[in-house]
Amino acid sequence: MTGMRIGWATPWNEQSAIADSAGNVALELVERGHAVTILRTEVGSALAFPPRPTSLPVFSLSDLSDEELTRDFDVLVGHLGNYHAYHGALLPRLGGLEVVGIFHDAFYAHLMVDWAEQHGGEAALRQIVHETYGQDALRPDEPFWTELGQMARRRPMLEWLARQTIAAVAHSGHYITRLRTACTGPVVTIPLAFTAPNLPPPPPAGSRMTIAAIGHANANKRIDQVLLTMGASPILRGRCRLRVIGEATPAERERLTALAVAAGASPPEFTGWVSDADLRSQLRDVDVISCLRNPVLEGASASLVVALASGRPTLVTNHGCYADVPPDTVMACRPESEALDAMRHLEHLVADPAWGVSMGKRGRALAGERHSPAAYAKALLPFLEEIVATRPRRNVRRQLLASSSGALSGARQQLFGTLFELGLRPDDPALARIDTILDEMGALPARKERATQEERTT
Repeated sequence: MTGMRIGWATPWNEQSAIADSAGNVALELVERGHAVTILRTEVGSALAFPPRPTSLPVFSLSDLSDEELTRDFDVLVGHLGNYHAYHGALLPRLGGLEVVGIFHDAFYAHLMVDWAEQHGGEAALRQIVHETYGQDALRPDEPFWTELGQMARRRPMLEWLARQTIAAVAHSGHYITRLRTACTGPVVTIPLAFTAPNLPPPPPAGSRMTIAAIGHANANKRIDQVLLTMGASPILRGRCRLRVIGEATPAERERLTALAVAAGASPPEFTGWVSDADLRSQLRDVDVISCLRNPVLEGASASLVVALASGRPTLVTNHGCYADVPPDTVMACRPESEALDAMRHLEHLVADPAWGVSMGKRGRALAGERHSPAAYAKALLPFLEEIVATRPRRNVRRQLLASSSGALSGARQQLFGTLFELGLRPDDPALARIDTILDEMGALPARKERATQEERTT
């Protein structure tokens, strides 16, 4: 199928990694003969961010009505991440539109809390949790926020969004079961598309080792474990330094600096948010990249793809999307044992730099093949074509389900009457096939019940 009109609902600013990924895939879809329109999903001050440069048409999602979106596009694709400022315009539209959700994260509690604050506060928050997970998921005397690992297991709020989509795309297998349980339509796994061109090559091995963590310095990135590693090893202490390339709150900077002092490691360097050009500059003298995560909140990790594409040895925690990476392309650490395992890996790297070089080459090849926008578009298109092909069936189902149960047989008769007017004979086998399809859709009463209703009518 060519020539699909695709509404591409996504954040669209230079600071969004999702926008970067979505933009590259959109161009690949256009190359394959489809028309893509960017529908910006930011709200508030984020919507005022300058849009990413593109030749594609760009609109604010909030400026278009449901009727316009349904009329003008064959399929609507919504990119969803755990940040309300970037995705807030899409949330109130999910119930009224048929959206294929691309779930960039496995955890949406922050997004949900920010949304609830604007739509009823604490009462709305608790209602959403109870509707999604049941009354026991949040007791009256229990605060919503608890330890992050427990939150990820008990109420990640992924299902709250997934149940409002007609189909879903995951970027890794670790949250696919939750999506399939909540989403009523098809669900597929496609590895994240992300590119990081023109990265500087790894520096030659020397007497110093610079380790970088990329992205927001959140607690689940286990940056503290890297500092413990640096301080605990006589081989690494004094040799290693840590650079945090990304935003870090003042409290987190203070915590990590104090921990470094206590552990006997060099204090970390904080760059703050950096542009793509500045990221390349910051990586020039970086030897190792840390992508430790615990718990894993993302669907897949753009920073991991950057690390692999850079050709540098990379530390990961061996679970979630990070467990999908072949073991010979990363330095895998056991959850809750990251500091110990990272120390062994880094000491090995000091003793055998060639080991790290070989690993980096394999990682770069993996990033170029598995995470390319071309590979993503190739996998996504058949999925979207399936959604478009079944749109008429969904429309009939929605219309019939909107009728009262007592009117379903009448709706069926009205449908068949229209077909007769178009020339279809009463004995045409197509009528039986249509009846079977409607039954499979659950849009009509069971056959036995319907036969009884029709007998009463005659």
